[in-house]
Amino acid sequence: MKKRFALPACACLLALLSGCSPSPEAITVDGRDVDAAELAFYMEYNRLNLENRTGTAQADGAYDEQTTQQVKEESLDQIVTAEVVLEKCEEYGLELTDADEKALKENKDALIEEHGGTAGYLEFLQASAMTDRVYDKFQANVYYYDKLYNYLVGDEGEYAYSDEELRQFFADHYAQVQYIRFSLLDDQGEPLSDSEAAAQLEEAQRVLRLAQTPGCNFTALLGQYNDDTYMSANADGIVMSHSQISGSSQFDELLSLENNEVGGVYEGADGYYIVKRLPLTAAYYDNNREAIQQEARDAKFNELLDGWKEDATVHTSKVYAKMDLENLWDYVK
Repeated sequence: MKKRFALPACACLLALLSGCSPSPEAITVDGRDVDAAELAFYMEYNRLNLENRTGTAQADGAYDEQTTQQVKEESLDQIVTAEVVLEKCEEYGLELTDADEKALKENKDALIEEHGGTAGYLEFLQASAMTDRVYDKFQANVYYYDKLYNYLVGDEGEYAYSDEELRQFFADHYAQVQYIRFSLLDDQGEPLSDSEAAAQLEEAQRVLRLAQTPGCNFTALLGQYNDDTYMSANADGIVMSHSQISGSSQFDELLSLENNEVGGVYEGADGYYIVKRLPLTAAYYDNNREAIQQEARDAKFNELLDGWKEDATVHTSKVYAKMDLENLWDYVK
């Protein structure tokens, strides 16, 4: 049976779909206002991401101050990014085309139809801590981000790479590596005891001394001592980009090593590592030029974004200070 709405409910739907925001200001970025409803969506989004990353959830709905602040900081950073992108699009005169507007409308219409009409669509948004206007802005932001990206670092962009510049980027940001891992996890994936971990470290240090002996056959040592099956299956070495290296403590110093230099012992999340940097081949560049170009474009665009965000004037309101992971739903309106 089709659900029917009384007149007050219909009026409420019309209000929810109007452009007027009943939500108080939470953040300003270079004078651009962001309301609490938008912040609430980002907070719920990041709360779910955090639970997925850590594999834990708060059954009672209560969150400690550290978790709340982490989620709010991630949300603030994403909001500042989005506002800076919009600001730069205005500065460069980048606007949505008729085709963009049509695509956004068609996508929204399809989502409404998928949920059985406006009421079901709004219920879906509410469950995601999102209002209709926040949905529209979030979807449009995707288009603006792509426009700014292509304008600045695309084929004809101001910061487009020449072939010579791209080859230099490849030389500076890529490395081929062999490594020997001494795991800190047992066969069930559980951490070793302190004494077992100490024994692994002592063994890794012993093998490092062998690996740094002039004329040492590192590949042979890898075959004898490495316990990482991925490395064993690629014993001639794997090529890693800066973005793959970044954040992996066992590879933090890889790009500072000379070709054929052995470094270690480095501690990773899953074990102790001895690494050897190998020379890159021209063939790898030729065979992977498109992926290298994408890496270079991403790096340049992120560098520009980071600079703009650092220069941005950001203010948070009393509403921002009050919001947490329990009361954010009060602001979804």
